[in-house]
Amino acid sequence: MASIPFKPTTQFQLQLYSSTILLNPFKFHTSLPRISSSVHVTHVETQTTEQEISHTRRDGKTNSNENGSGFSSFTPKYKKSYSGQENGANRVVLKDRNAKLKPKRRSSTTTTSNNKAVESKKSKIDSTLRIGLDMCSKRGDVLSAIKLYDLALLQGIVMGQYHYAVLLYLCASAATGLIHPAKSGSVNRTLNAPNEQEFSLNDKVIEHDSHLLSSSTVDEFVQFMKSSAKSVRHDDNGIKVSEDVRHYALTRGFEIYEKMLSDKVQINEATLTSVARMAMALGNGDMAFDVVKKMKEDGINPKLRSYAPALSVFCNNGDVDKAFIVEQHMLENGIYPEELELEALLKVSIEAERSEKVYYLLHKLREGVRQVSPSTADLIDKWFNSKVASRVGKRKWDVRSIHKAIKNGGGGWHGQGWLGNGKWTVSHGIVGSDGCCKCCAEKLVTIDLDPEETEKFAKSVASIAAQRERNSSFQKFQRWLDYYGPFEAVIDGANVGLYSQRKFRPSKVNAVVNGIRQMLPSKKWPLIVLHNRRITGDKMDEPFNRSLVEKWKNADAIYATPTGSNDDWYWLYAAIKFRCLLVTNDEMRDHLFQLLGNDFFPKWKERHQVRFSFSETGPVFHMPPPCSIVIQESEEGNWHVPIASELESEEERTWLCIRRANSPMAHQDSSRVNISKNVGGPTHKCPPTSSDSPHNKGDAKSSTRRKNQVKVTGKTRGSHCRELKAAEELGRCVVDFQI
Repeated sequence: MASIPFKPTTQFQLQLYSSTILLNPFKFHTSLPRISSSVHVTHVETQTTEQEISHTRRDGKTNSNENGSGFSSFTPKYKKSYSGQENGANRVVLKDRNAKLKPKRRSSTTTTSNNKAVESKKSKIDSTLRIGLDMCSKRGDVLSAIKLYDLALLQGIVMGQYHYAVLLYLCASAATGLIHPAKSGSVNRTLNAPNEQEFSLNDKVIEHDSHLLSSSTVDEFVQFMKSSAKSVRHDDNGIKVSEDVRHYALTRGFEIYEKMLSDKVQINEATLTSVARMAMALGNGDMAFDVVKKMKEDGINPKLRSYAPALSVFCNNGDVDKAFIVEQHMLENGIYPEELELEALLKVSIEAERSEKVYYLLHKLREGVRQVSPSTADLIDKWFNSKVASRVGKRKWDVRSIHKAIKNGGGGWHGQGWLGNGKWTVSHGIVGSDGCCKCCAEKLVTIDLDPEETEKFAKSVASIAAQRERNSSFQKFQRWLDYYGPFEAVIDGANVGLYSQRKFRPSKVNAVVNGIRQMLPSKKWPLIVLHNRRITGDKMDEPFNRSLVEKWKNADAIYATPTGSNDDWYWLYAAIKFRCLLVTNDEMRDHLFQLLGNDFFPKWKERHQVRFSFSETGPVFHMPPPCSIVIQESEEGNWHVPIASELESEEERTWLCIRRANSPMAHQDSSRVNISKNVGGPTHKCPPTSSDSPHNKGDAKSSTRRKNQVKVTGKTRGSHCRELKAAEELGRCVVDFQI
């Protein structure tokens, strides 16, 4: 069990004072007093004792061991036994609890039933506590959760790992000033440290409430919460809390953690991450980092969120070296930082003017993020416009070694450090359908996928699919592909046939098949993957639909997956195996595709996925982008940074075009630069774009042809498609044609 050493409560409060915390945490114990279990009981015992003493004296009986107040203990209510009539009145016999009574024999049945009753009552109390904490977690109500904790202690309720996890989550969230309501107290990853200026009297805050003092048991309090149905309204940014609640939650949070350790409750990653977040609220990055180190020592695997508190404190304090020590610890434990962490590291590196760290992080963003968020793009813009950035860079370098590094890396980067010197120029522009930057006329590259990595990826997909598919159905599919393949395109039939509707339409699949077939070099039939239920049923028995399916079968262009299978694995594996196009609008983000990892898969999708839509004239295909949508570093030291967006068309994406102001590329006439097709060769330059260039007319025609191919529509071709479709529907048949 991990144990983070903390100072006793009094010393810890002194630490709060030393951290410019002006509020005395003890005052909360007066504003929210704990209910004493002895007050009410003592009152009852006193009344009972006085009454019993009077009855005892009336009967002329005394006890020398009464300590002046009768028997030491009595039952709350008199237990009467009627042994007949004496002097015409009932005789009342008082019984002392401490008196030695003859033990009564209890049957095993009675004992068992009593034990079951006790266990049932205990289970009910535990369930009630859990329900109450869940309600607090969903509402972000930290004060009510602490109230439940105090009541549970008074009632002697034994709390487990789950109870402490929810309590610590709420305390840690409140300590940072912002609570994100969660169903089960799950810890959200954030790198935002507490900011004193964020809190205002006008903000929505959780304050002390009178109902916190009105209940004496867990059950009563939970019932009150249910009846009141009180829920703090909040937006996506969470619930802000007041400064008083912040400090109170921090004090009680460490107290709850110490209680968890003293009760020897097993800790886990979630509870320790909450402790690290409380350390972040104190501004103690070393404590937060020690928590993560302790996880590894105790055999607990930290997660990315576990490192966020320590990294946040070091970055906000400008401690670059410690921040990168945390990053190194992450990498050593197989945890890879994402954009949130890399952005924080980039910010502190820019502020510290650490050019080597900025260069390192740009390549980390290239490897793991590819397309940066607008906030990260602003940081990159800030760096390249700084004086420090203009002063760093090699004046001379070995061109051959740069070319070799680019070729070995697959293109698009060399990693040899800053090249050139002088002021940088940063422009916001777009990249055309030909892959050329509209700002500098440099042609961006398509980065090669490693063949060995592709083969490994295909085996990984096959392995996962084979485990999940039953009766060796996937192995049969692999043998079928070996016999009927290869294919130049694979179509996700269900995704196409259900496009913008609930009912499956084979005619849409047929339109996409004919459209993509025209664009393939060999004009061969693409592979259609469909679940077998899609090609059976009353609707599919109609002559027109049946003729389509028969046509695909005769061309060996359709594979029907068996009952109980997931057709996603089939079309994905076929596209990977043959390194061909995949026609689908499926974003491939669900849990099945997450099994494939987040490194190679996005690169593969970018190169092979063809999205589609339908216009009045037929299907429109959105082909893979003409260049890799990833941060690119040229052989001359120029940079192109794509900014993430939700736009469907890549031609609308904004890029940062970054180059030296004195770079030849910034002034060179593009008409005098040859285009090289060799990766790692001279920088690719695009043809001239001026309208008066004779070369541009040919390029414009080529571009028009390309657009017509992508849409598979032009005026003439579109009219032909409509006529063919009308003829098929009129004759209830399929008009096939050879291209």
